[in-house]
Amino acid sequence: MPASRFDDGKTYLKLECLQPTGSFKVRGAWNRMSRSTDEELRSGFVTVSAGNHGQAVAWCAKKLGADCTVYVPNDALRRKVESMESMGAKIIRRPHREIMESMADDRMGKLGMTYIHPFGDPYVVAGQGTVGLEILDDLPEVRSVVVPVGGGGLVNGIAFAIRAKKPEAKVYGVQAEGAAPLPKSLSTGRPEYVGDPKTIADGIGATMVFDYMLPLFKENLAGAFTVSDQEMKIAMKQLMKESHVVSEPAGASSLAAALKHSADLVEPIVCVVSGGNADPQLLAEVLSS
Repeated sequence: MPASRFDDGKTYLKLECLQPTGSFKVRGAWNRMSRSTDEELRSGFVTVSAGNHGQAVAWCAKKLGADCTVYVPNDALRRKVESMESMGAKIIRRPHREIMESMADDRMGKLGMTYIHPFGDPYVVAGQGTVGLEILDDLPEVRSVVVPVGGGGLVNGIAFAIRAKKPEAKVYGVQAEGAAPLPKSLSTGRPEYVGDPKTIADGIGATMVFDYMLPLFKENLAGAFTVSDQEMKIAMKQLMKESHVVSEPAGASSLAAALKHSADLVEPIVCVVSGGNADPQLLAEVLSS
């Protein structure tokens, strides 16, 4: 999908919100799941997700004719849960911290199903990296890329691709102020835990940086920004009014960061709008504000 120019003529939008499941996640999920063995298909798939990765795994499982189970946090958005269920996924709710901890150990791999990690699988990261290749195809002169960060699969995949083909371009991560372990971890040099997320941006509601991801962040990123919930709402409204793009808060965080930290970025800039699965009530609130 081509990048679309934002109204200032110097900032471009990579519209991953237009993917089949409404987010970039289908890239990595399909890259991993389409390689499944017959035994893996028979066992069915399992994953953990706040919503977008779960939707992608459910969509891919349906395409492959396999069963799918998704563990979601207790506060997962109803719209995303219903979407997973509509594609045949079995939903199991767990506390948010339990969901996060499951990504750091092997408990999901002991369930007898094929576990599709949201960001820690090399094939998943490589699939997300195709976003970076497309950015370079559409805008070879790009100098700065701003990417929403939850677990880190998208931003590292993009950075791997861009650094390989255009090392002078810089990739930056962005997290919500109420769920921002990445800037703190980059500052201290060790994985940090910041407690339960306090943000409307469930797609980047990170509580920790995992130890196996920190070296990748340190190698690949030029920096990490934070934005407030209000700044994401403003960016959502701008995307809708000026570019006719519907984004969820996490997806709009990249534009919010580019607007807030423009002095730190070299043009032209690409903001990855990572997802568009916004809660309808939040959209109504944003548009009426």
